[in-house]
Amino acid sequence: MQLNFVTLDVFTLKAYGGNPLAVVFLPEGSALTQHQKHIMTKEFNLSETIFVHPVTEHNKRTIDIFTIECEIPFAGHPTIGAASWFLSHAAGSNPGVDTLVTKSGEIPISVSDQTTQAVAARIAHNTRIHANRLPLGDLLRLHSSLKPFFKEGVSFPLFSIVNGLSQTFIELPSLEALAAVTTASGGELFSVKNEAYLDEGWRSGLICVYFFVRDVDDAVMGQKVIRTRMMLGGFEDPATGSSACGLTAYLALTEGRAGEEYKYHVVQGVEMGRRSDIGVVVALDSDKKIEMVELTGTAVQVSEGKITVPEE
Repeated sequence: MQLNFVTLDVFTLKAYGGNPLAVVFLPEGSALTQHQKHIMTKEFNLSETIFVHPVTEHNKRTIDIFTIECEIPFAGHPTIGAASWFLSHAAGSNPGVDTLVTKSGEIPISVSDQTTQAVAARIAHNTRIHANRLPLGDLLRLHSSLKPFFKEGVSFPLFSIVNGLSQTFIELPSLEALAAVTTASGGELFSVKNEAYLDEGWRSGLICVYFFVRDVDDAVMGQKVIRTRMMLGGFEDPATGSSACGLTAYLALTEGRAGEEYKYHVVQGVEMGRRSDIGVVVALDSDKKIEMVELTGTAVQVSEGKITVPEE
């Protein structure tokens, strides 16, 4: 059996920019296992692949999200890619779609800019600032090139945007420091099973290492942005919407005021030659809890074809 697929470049208006995404369409009556989906994901060899389920409700589309390592409940660039596909690229054959159904929950989607066809997704969130922090020594063991930029004794927050998808945020002092970031030594990951990192009940999925520099003057946007890079072991991601949502949610929670709304523009992938523009709006309620996280971005189609279903 063969399945139809398309590939999109997400968080960009130009093909071969942003972050590539494979979108595989499951036909009626198909009974693929998660293992088969994972095999196909590894064949695409992209940071994420999504599998679109057959239609059961006219306004909802269910997707499964896979990385090369495992299935995950939520990721930003697959969500924006799926939203862009249903609301822009294939809107004529998908009228009235306003919700994505993911393992993290239902995500309302909409067109946020008719001119650029940017889409917005209200991200399902279940945030957690973990009790422990990542020690500097653990960071430098995997990213020794950053040693000149830190003083002894610093540590870094561990945060989950949803259970199963966690980040550690490494604030850097300059773009020079950001340029010095490398993939992890030996391709090693920070283990979610390590009790020194995540709280009890939250030790599943992945820990992304998200490096960032604040208040960078950006000539393209003509404004200050947050510049970022994301490393996951031996892999660098050109655009990580989930980490951008996590970082901005963390900043709003720790630095914001109750009842306020904060808009962020994150630029990632520059060092890879795949600039990605990621918008996030975070709103806090009167108790200074997160009321809303909205992720925005664009996508362009790059290819289409068929992929053979692997044997179980």
